Amino acid sequence: MSPSILDGKSIVFAGGGTGGHLLPGLAVAAELASRGNCQISFVGTNRSVEKQIIARSGYQHIDLPTAPMKAIFRNPFRFIVNHFQAYRKGRAFLKETKPALVIGLGGMASVPVILEASRLKLPVVLLEQNIVCGKANHFLLGRADLVCSSFPDTIWNSNRIDAGQKPRVVVTGNPVRTEIRRLAETVTEVTPGDDVDEFVILVLGGSQGAVSVNSAVIDMLKGLQDPLPKAIRIVHQTGERDFARVEKAYAKLVDVAPGLNVTVQPFFEELSEWYACASLVISRAGATTLAELACARCPTIVIPYPGSVNDHQMLNARYFEQHGAAVIVEQHSDPEQTANQLQETVLKLLSDEGERIQMAANMKSLAAPDAARRVADEVLALISR
Repeated sequence: MSPSILDGKSIVFAGGGTGGHLLPGLAVAAELASRGNCQISFVGTNRSVEKQIIARSGYQHIDLPTAPMKAIFRNPFRFIVNHFQAYRKGRAFLKETKPALVIGLGGMASVPVILEASRLKLPVVLLEQNIVCGKANHFLLGRADLVCSSFPDTIWNSNRIDAGQKPRVVVTGNPVRTEIRRLAETVTEVTPGDDVDEFVILVLGGSQGAVSVNSAVIDMLKGLQDPLPKAIRIVHQTGERDFARVEKAYAKLVDVAPGLNVTVQPFFEELSEWYACASLVISRAGATTLAELACARCPTIVIPYPGSVNDHQMLNARYFEQHGAAVIVEQHSDPEQTANQLQETVLKLLSDEGERIQMAANMKSLAAPDAARRVADEVLALISR
């Protein structure tokens, strides 16, 4: 590797809590590591999913005692104490590592670190994954030198950005992992899964799982009694907390529907392999998941989480639906209504290969497989100033 401006420098990524925040950061970290001999660290939460994801990548991880904003109403004293402790721990880590730049990933864990980085006059970059700016990033906009946006139509709700003031905003797309980027570069023009006899439905509830999505899929499958043109294989990522219940439900379902093949796991480490063979995906509408599905050109049914902050999942989903890349099934208060709508949509897409092919093409048009490279280019330019 030729000499690089990154050699010997430290880069700190701050934030996380979910795969949706972390995975783009890991994608950028991998790209930066490929460009120079730099020290990369992640400062985030103590959630198990975060620790597992970062541990697999081999980067240093420092956890902060933060809590989501809604916790302030349950125990305001504990919330304040936690964030004071997080600020002190984040400040000590920045003084120890002396980073050349800090990258905020969103989530409350990013707040104390970015505030201290700004006080120390360190360059700050924010990654905004969703189509509507998250609360942490919105609070930190005035502290950033640059914001890398995933969508061209991001809703900032900020007079500062509307007036063209600091920070500078660059539309880079949402960074995806190396294996997903490779999938985007190698996928054939055939709609994934359509060259085999099995119709593969990949079910994703997000990195933490989604009980409502899991239940809707199982209830939907119970109602599939008409003869189908293809055998169905369900590949279901349940999340840890709901795995045992879902596995038991599938065991009963397979007994009465022997033509149904099921692969169920709490979490798939090699998800790109399933993206490549999926005929259809049923998923939440997290921005990072949608970015990966776009790279994999997967026709998708999205069930937005109704409790997402600023309703960002519904807004993400509408963007993809408006571009003909996804179909929205709303999560209703009546689970049966959700399952019925999901079943109707699955049957329609199952019988309409032309629609799936068009959705796959539209997904491809929304893909940004080089997003991590674009962010890395901006980071190097900022460090070089």
